[in-house]
Parts: sequence; structure tokens; C-alpha cells
Amino acid sequence: MLTPTVVDLAKGHFYPFGNTPAINLLRDYRPSNSDNVDILALGCGDARNLLFSLWSEYKGNRCKYNFTVCDLNPAVFARNIFLLSAIQTLSLDAGDADYDLLSRLWRIYYHLFITQDDLTFVKQHVSHLQAASGSLEAWLQSPFGSVFHFSSESTLMEIRSSWNSYSELRTTDQDQQVRQSIASLHVGDWHINGRIARVTSHGMRSAGAHSLESVDSMNQALNEFWKTGVVAGNFDDVAMLRRENGGCVNPLISGSPTCPTEFAVPYGVEPLIGYHLAEAFSSTQSVPTSMDVLAKLAKSQFFDWYRSFTLCVKSKSVSVMCHTGEAINFAHALQDLRGSPTLPADTHRYTKPWCATQLLLEPTLTSQFDIIDTSNIIDHHGILNVLPAVTPLLKHDPCSILYFESLLQAAEKHESTLETILHANVTTISLLLGVTPMGHILDTTTDSFESEEIFDRVCPPTTGCLAQLRLRIPFRSAFHGDRELLRDGPCKPFPLLRINPQELASFFKQAYLSMFREAEDTSIRNAVMLRKMNRPLAGDRFFYSRLSLVTLVAAAKRTVQTDWKACIDALMQSIENDQTLILGSNGMQELYLHFHQTGLWDVPLLRADPRGQMTPYGRTRSRDESGMLGNDDLPAIVHIALVVPRSKLRIFTGRPADQVGTPGLRLTVFNDQLFDDFNFYAIDTFFGRLKEAPAANGDITIDEDPQGWSGMSDLIVTCAVPTWPLLVGNRKDVCLGLVVNSNASFDTVQYSLHLGFRTQVFTANLDSNHVKIFARAPTKAVSATAQPTQNSAMCIDSIDDDFQVSEEKPAPEISNKGSDDGPNSTTESAETISWVVQLKNDCTVQSITATKAFAPNSETSHALKKGTAIKISQISPCVMELSLEQLTHRIAFPYPINGMKAKLTRNSVSIELSAPTSNSVEVGGYAMNPFPVIDQNGTGDFLAWGMGRVDIDRQPLIKLPVDHLWLEGMFATASTRADRALNLSDMDYSRKPAMLKLREGLPLLFMGLVGLHPRFPGKIFRLYVLTEGDKVDAFIISNAIHHDRDSGSIFLDAFVVPLTPEVAKSGLVQPTLNADRKEVIDTAREEMILWKQLIPATVERCRTWEHKETCEYKINTTNTIPLSTFACKSPICTCGNGQDTNHLPPEFKPLAAFATRVAIPIIHAIPYMVAMMLDKLPNSTSSQTPASPRDICGHCGSIKFSGLKACTRCEKVKYCNHACQKAAWKEHKKVCKR
Repeated sequence: MLTPTVVDLAKGHFYPFGNTPAINLLRDYRPSNSDNVDILALGCGDARNLLFSLWSEYKGNRCKYNFTVCDLNPAVFARNIFLLSAIQTLSLDAGDADYDLLSRLWRIYYHLFITQDDLTFVKQHVSHLQAASGSLEAWLQSPFGSVFHFSSESTLMEIRSSWNSYSELRTTDQDQQVRQSIASLHVGDWHINGRIARVTSHGMRSAGAHSLESVDSMNQALNEFWKTGVVAGNFDDVAMLRRENGGCVNPLISGSPTCPTEFAVPYGVEPLIGYHLAEAFSSTQSVPTSMDVLAKLAKSQFFDWYRSFTLCVKSKSVSVMCHTGEAINFAHALQDLRGSPTLPADTHRYTKPWCATQLLLEPTLTSQFDIIDTSNIIDHHGILNVLPAVTPLLKHDPCSILYFESLLQAAEKHESTLETILHANVTTISLLLGVTPMGHILDTTTDSFESEEIFDRVCPPTTGCLAQLRLRIPFRSAFHGDRELLRDGPCKPFPLLRINPQELASFFKQAYLSMFREAEDTSIRNAVMLRKMNRPLAGDRFFYSRLSLVTLVAAAKRTVQTDWKACIDALMQSIENDQTLILGSNGMQELYLHFHQTGLWDVPLLRADPRGQMTPYGRTRSRDESGMLGNDDLPAIVHIALVVPRSKLRIFTGRPADQVGTPGLRLTVFNDQLFDDFNFYAIDTFFGRLKEAPAANGDITIDEDPQGWSGMSDLIVTCAVPTWPLLVGNRKDVCLGLVVNSNASFDTVQYSLHLGFRTQVFTANLDSNHVKIFARAPTKAVSATAQPTQNSAMCIDSIDDDFQVSEEKPAPEISNKGSDDGPNSTTESAETISWVVQLKNDCTVQSITATKAFAPNSETSHALKKGTAIKISQISPCVMELSLEQLTHRIAFPYPINGMKAKLTRNSVSIELSAPTSNSVEVGGYAMNPFPVIDQNGTGDFLAWGMGRVDIDRQPLIKLPVDHLWLEGMFATASTRADRALNLSDMDYSRKPAMLKLREGLPLLFMGLVGLHPRFPGKIFRLYVLTEGDKVDAFIISNAIHHDRDSGSIFLDAFVVPLTPEVAKSGLVQPTLNADRKEVIDTAREEMILWKQLIPATVERCRTWEHKETCEYKINTTNTIPLSTFACKSPICTCGNGQDTNHLPPEFKPLAAFATRVAIPIIHAIPYMVAMMLDKLPNSTSSQTPASPRDICGHCGSIKFSGLKACTRCEKVKYCNHACQKAAWKEHKKVCKR
């Protein structure tokens, strides 16, 4: 396996429902009317994300949504397909029958117990599925085959097995056993004397902006679900079960992955968590929300989602391809289908851990995707294992996006999360892999992290338990948000970047040490163990093997050009010399093996005849051997298998599962007379027996025991190893061993006490019947028609430096005949451009240098020879412009840069431009436009690149009046610690950063609508006038406040009217300005620019109309959005004028023809980039009352928990400091009274 092998006897847990609110996978992508959208969901879980995405996006257009979904557990797909396929055997209508059917499906999908009538329905429908699933061919001919597809025959058979269990009759004892399991889980240590003793808080996320108020209700819902077996609030369903003496155990939920009759759902799982419940808590009443309100809201969403899916099926707009297996192996197998794998197929031969089924995919599977969602698999496998697997599958389009999600705290400081999980500088590794976290380059997000900030203050983690922290981190190509790079059409991949091989080797060495330091550095072991005992982190799971490092290097070769031999020579020499890691030398043979197998590095011992070779431990033995080692054609790399007797596994199975922990395993080759352990962590394990006689095709086959840990079969451990260690010394001295990994954790300590210092579970020498050696890895027998889609040869068949692993990869240098130098440049052999990345000693990026060479007789070359002065300026986040008299050249960079620090070097035929990179907390880059709008496909289909889309009319309306406490709490938690420090300082308001003023000015638009404006308390008004000095720029007319289901935040439904000359001539401006209730937003130049950049993004994120052919964006010769940043000039096109104006407040209807609808968000800070404000609050947040209306600065609108100074005259308004009071006095004195 590509990831370390772990003994996790609790892996039998079955999660039938999602543990986070449903996500719209299309929120950052705008589907066109005719194109297909390809979506890959790894670790997909239940059907909520698919259903919610289709409900959010399907408008009856011609777009087709192709989902490829992967999950380790076939029971997940069995449930999902059962639910979603019901519409193909039943008809839905708009009447009572529709409601009754959907209610039945709700009960079957979510309740632990169902009625006899529902169970009859289950058996009837599953009989259709069983009849259709005899083979892939039969399925394709069935009514279900047009929508649901399978990656392989084995996936279909696994899912069919789950369907078979639905129809099996349960004995009374089995039924009672499940009921007892549910009852014991409900009571357990969660209740004392009938009262809830522990409080969970992950249900808070479903309440969005009302997370804090929802704690009691969501815990009650969890308690009621496990008490009754019915989703809380479904009182009629409870009554039906009572009439049937408790009803029947629901077969869709009651079985475990390994035993259909064994209940394996863990306590804490609850269906309501997957829905968006914020609107249920919007009431101004302080009483807890009743359970029936939550149930009705969730059911209404379920019904709406299902109806939308029905429409998609009827219009043939959706297909779902299912794969049962481990996500990382599956992603690499998809790379194999593309013909450009990162790793050889032998590294991902099997479908999943502890399983001998070979990974054979249908060749028709989609292998490139617009959207990739990886759920929270990085919590289980580590992001450095996932990134190289999925990034080659992402289409190279500006709107393509890759999502990672984590539910566990990964770093002691949240703002250190990225560097902690990536084990490297974020910018450096982003350049190597071709994608970057969007929060690293954009300083803005619409996602609220309020529930996460207060999570462990409401429910502090138990000592020794992992803390919860949900972070959803989108990745994109860093330069795809730069409109200058897209102005000539869709952007092509950047050419290969050049990096000094020694600098690159140093980077990989640091990443290597970081990946293994906590597990293998004895100098910090005590400190690490102490930290793990008190506050463990997500990375303590020991995600990585030496193959992980090799995979990272192989992935970097897709984007980097260097002397790879010199790089890996230097890397391996450095690792060999390193004395930091106690197991460093023991892992060298695995490193040699995988570097050689991937074709990255040539190891002579691994390509020559292994016999008679001189090794560091003497010369290898002759052919006088038995078995495989005596063959004439003995390969230099063989596969070994260690058969571990079942009795030796009692070290794991002979104790309660909760005491086993999650120990990692490795296979070791050792010779106590000559060498210590050669450790191999990338191993495969399964239960069963090896067939002694080779199969017809030469492969060794396995009779696998499907019961796994629950069965009686021996354990087979296998991996590839160099042949030469098996041939040195005496044969009987060469041994194999299964060993528990050593790392700084209690798992290691307890096993060393039982197994000794070397923690060997079992060992055997080459003469033992427990050791087998093969030319190829063993696999289960497959049908004659099933053929591998993978090439088992090396994925890189040459170590030549010019080898390119991607069929899309352009040449290392590009030529151009125009003046624009970047991915879209045209070709002319006389002019070339190349990029070099320079790294510092700490492996951070010092600069990126672009070298442009000109034709000897070109105008530019003549100008250079004359010594013509060159002016340089940064015109966009990734583009610099050079001016030589009348000549201009634009040079693109692969990453945002700080052009203010750019340096220019010239000679007679070339220009060399060097600039440091920029990120979201530094100068330059996307700070030039924090709200980019791009043309996502070169056809005038515009997208707000860093701001999730919303369909305003489908987002819950917040009814007025509102409770000010939660609203102000939402504003407060959007701020950073640095923002708070600035607001508490005596800094003059005019000197504050423009982004800070914008971020804190936006809440005032919300407050005026609900009567909480600090200068007009109790008054409600809708009109805001945006000005710059004496220039009136625009009207912003607020309509309503909505919950944003996707982001957990809120947004303002509003209209913007730019005051262009056309509007001024209409005669409507002055009457509007004469309105009694209005607020003037007076801005300085820098803040006005931000408003001009924000407004187009707020238009694009919510538009329901199409841009016209005459759109100003399309015919704009400057190719800029916004169209202008100057006052009294419109930043937006006129395509949206008059659209959706039925929502415009009546008093502003005369302006309808000039009004464009916008969705104005709260701009949240990003917790994995900066320290948030609540980091400094006391842990007793639950007793900390949110700000009252008087705790808002009367000038800048900042919300504070303390530190505001009241006006000494009226004592009704408070200010941050004297500067704010002075700035507000001109207006305040009109109403200030003692």
C-alpha cells in the first residue's frame, strides 16, 4: 500500500450518515449550459453532498453532471443506490403519494428501526437490485444502468453482497443483539443517572451562524435519536413503532462492513447533522428550538433534494460511477488510465488495505475532473500522500478546484496548520506540485469559522483526546485567478520551472526529516510523548512511509526541470549521512528500491543479475539455491511473503479493541550475523492462504478469507524487496519479520513491554515454510475476461532529464512572437523565456527569475543595445510589464509576486526579471485585487474566483427582527487578533489598512437593516451612499439578510446602482439622496478601490442571468474587471441592470433599470493563515456574553468585547479611541445630548 499499514480493529465502524453539513461541490464552479461537469468525490460517504449539489445547481439546463465516487465501505454505496434508484421503479408526483413515498424513504434511510410495512418495501425494492446486479453486463441492461455505474466487477459484487443482506431473515437472537448494542451505546458513559453526562458539539456546524445557540438542541436531538432509534422530532414515526412493539431492525443500517448482522454504527452519528438547520434557530425567542421544528426542516430539505435528483434522472443530466476501495490507490489507478502515472502499478496493486482483490478498473472511467473533493481523508492518510495522487487528475482550467477537509486539529497553533501538515514551506511545495491553498494567496473568504473558534471552549477536549477543528481548504493553480494570464483564452499549463538540483535536494531532505522526526528522532521523544498524552494532533497517526518521499519527488518532476540525477544523488547522500532519525539507516533499502522502480534514480544493484554481486556485506551466493532464488532468470527485485500464524496475532486480538490502539506494522529483512533490519513500510496484508502452484499466467494466487480479523486464517504480509540481501551470508541466517512500528506513543510502549525492544510479532528464516518468494506480487484469481488496465512496468522508463511524465506538458522553454510572455504565448523560435526558482537555505522561495531572450535583429534587441531605459511595473498579481520607449512586454510568473521588490538585469539580447513571491499576508500578489473575477472558459462566462456562489432565492431568509447577540457574534468572530490590536490602539482611523476598514465597514450594511447601526440605534434603513470625498459613486440598497448554507455564514441581498452619467441624467439621483434614512460610506482612495473590486465579485457570485454579447467585460480593451476603480465610473457591466428587480424594495423601484443584484458577504479571516480574535479570549467562552449594541465603535463599526470608551457627554455611543471619536464628532454632535 502507498500508506502505512495500521492495525485498527475499530475500523469495522459503519458511518451511514455524514458528520458534517451537506456541501455544494459546485459552489466554486459555474456549469455551462452544454458542457459536462466531471466530479470526483473520494471518501464520499452518504448521498447528501451529491443531492445537495444537484439541488443547488440544476436549473433544467443541458449540462450533465458526472460523479465518480469512491468509498472504502461497500455498505455506503448499497444504501445510497438503494435510496437513489427508488425513483426508477416508482413514480413521483406532486400529490400525497409523493409525500408518502419520500417519507418512507426518509425512514428507511435514517431510522434505526422501521415498521414491517417499510421492511416489506425494502425487500421488494432490493429484489429489483439483486436481479439487475448479477454482472456488469446485466446491470448495464437494467433500468438502473443508465444512471449508476461501477468501476469494476468486484465493486458491483461487494455492493450486491450488502443488498443480499437486506433480504436475509434475522433470527430473534440477532435482532435482540442489535437492540442491545444500540441501548448500550445510548447509555454507556454518555449518561449518568438518566442524564446526559457528555456534550458533543459537532452538531453546532449544522446551525451555521447560530452554532452557539444550537448546542442544547443538537445534543437533545442526538440523545433522542439513540433513545428511540428515530430521527428526533418524528413523533408519528415513534408512535408507529410503538404500535408494532418496537418495529424491525433496519437492515440498511444495522450491519457492519465485515458482518451484516453485527451493529457497528458508533455513538455520536446522527442524521440531522448532515442538514442545514440555521433557519430553525433564527427566532428572537430564547427558548431552545423544538425537535419537531428541526425534523420538519431536515425532511423538507431531503424532499427537495430528492425531487431535484428525480428531475436530473428524467432529463439524463446525472451519472454516478461507484468504486469501492482505498482512495489513494484508486486515484493512482486513474492516473494509470491516463497513461501518465506518478508511480508504478505495483505500488497500488490492491483495492484497499487488508484485501487481496486486485485493482482492475474499467478502461472507460473518467480520469480528469473539474472538481475533486477528498472529504477528510487527509485525517487518515496525510495530505502529502493525497496531493500527488489527485493533482494529476485535476483539469488544467481556471475554474477547476481541489478540496481538502480536516476535522482534527493538526497544529498547536491554527495559523501554523498548512506548514505543519505539508511538512514544508507552503509556497515552495505549491510550486513543486502546481496547486496552492487558496487561503495562502487570497486574504478573503466567505466561509465562517465561528463554530470552530468556539468549539473547544464550549466542549473542551478530554485530556489525551484529539481536538476537533474543521477546516475546508480549497486548492487551485496559483496563477489562474489572474485575468491578465487568461485574456487570450483558456490558460495552458506553465512550462517546467528550473530549480538548482542542490537546492531541490535540500528541500526534499527537510521534508523527509519533518515527515519522520516525531516518530524517529530520539532527542525529542520525551517531549513528543508528553504532548501526545495531553493534546494529541492529527499527524500523530504516523501517515508516511519512505515511499511517500519518493512519491513527492516523482510528483515534483511533473512541474520541475533540473538535473534529477544530481538532485537525488545529493538527497540520498544527505539522508545516508544523517544521524537524526534512529531508523534512518534502516529505511535506506526501501528508498533505493522505490527511487529505482519509479525510474527517478538508477541503482546498479537493482538492475544487474543479483548473483555474484559485491555488496557492502560480501558477495552474493551462487545459483545453488532452492525455490525462486535458484531460478536462472532471478530478477534483481522480488516479492516476498511472510505468512504469520493466526496464534501470533493474539497480541492484537487477545485484548479489547479499545486497548489495541492503532499500531503500525512493517516488514523487515535482517541477518543478525551481517546487517540489522532493512525496514519496508509500504506493505500489503491480507488473510487467507497462498496457492503453492503458480496460476496459468505465472502469478501466485491467494485464497482470501473474507472474514479478515474475525476469521481463523493466517495473515499474509507481502512487499517488493531487493534480491541481494536474501543472497548474502548463510541462507538460514536471512530472516523476515513482522514488526510493530516504533514511535513516540503509548502504542509503542505497550507493545515493547510484550514483544521486547524490537517489537517483533513473528519472524522466520528463508528455509521456513512461512516465507515465500515470487517474481510478482500475489493476487486473488480473477475471471479470464478481467484484464488489468495498469502497466506494471516502471512508470518512468528513463532517468533522462528531458523526460516528461505528462502528455500535456509543454516544452521547458516557450517561444513567442508577441509581447506577452507566459503560458499563452505564441511560438517563434527566435524568442524564448524560462523561469528559475531560487531557494534560500531554509528552503523558502527567495525569488522567481524570468529570463526573456530576444531575436538578435528584433526591435527590442536594438533598444537593449542602445541602452534604452527600461521601466518595470506590476500590472496584476502574477504579471510584470516592461516598457522600452514604445515597446512593451508582459512577463508572467507561475505564482503571485511582489513587484515592488523586482530586480532587472539586462544584456544586449535578453532581460532577466527577478521577483520575490507573495502570499495573503504579504505585499503584492492578490492584494492588488483580493476579489478576482475570471473568464472561466474563455467564452465570457465569468466567475468570482475566490468567492463561493449562492442562489439567493434558495438561501433561507432571516426574518426581522433578529437577536443582535448572534449577529454581532458573527461579525466579531470574522476578525483577527491583529485587527483587534489595531482597533484597540490609538492609530488614527485614516491610517488603518484599507482591507481592515472594508472588513469592518461591511457589517454596518447589515446593522442598518436590523436597527443595530451604532449611529442610528433602533432605526431601520436600506440606503447606503458610497462616496469618495465629495464624489457620490454608487447607491447600495439592502433588501434582506440570508443564511449562506454552504459557508455557515450570512450575506446581504442587495442592489447596487453605480452613479454613471446615464444615471445622473435620469433625474433620480437627487431625490434618492434626499431620503431621510440613509448612511454615507465615505472612503479614501485605497478603500474605494477595494469596493470597486468587491462589487463585480458580489454580482458574479449570485447572478442568474447570462452576459450579453455586448457585455462591457467582453469588449473592454483593457481586459480589466472591475471596469474602473475611479469614483463615478461603474466597475461592472450593464448586463445585470434590471435583472431580478422584483426583489428591489418598493421605494427604490424607479432605480430598477439601473440596479444590479449583489450578494454582499461578511469577509472572514482565514484561521489557518492568521491568529483569530477568539484565540485571546478565555476558555470560558460559554459564559462570555457577546457584544451588546453599545459595544460597537460609533465611527468604524468595530465590535469589541471590551476596551471601548463612551462619549462623556451622552454616554450612549462608544468609540475605539480618541481618533475615532474625533472623526465621528461632526455627525455625532447633531444628536449628542446629555
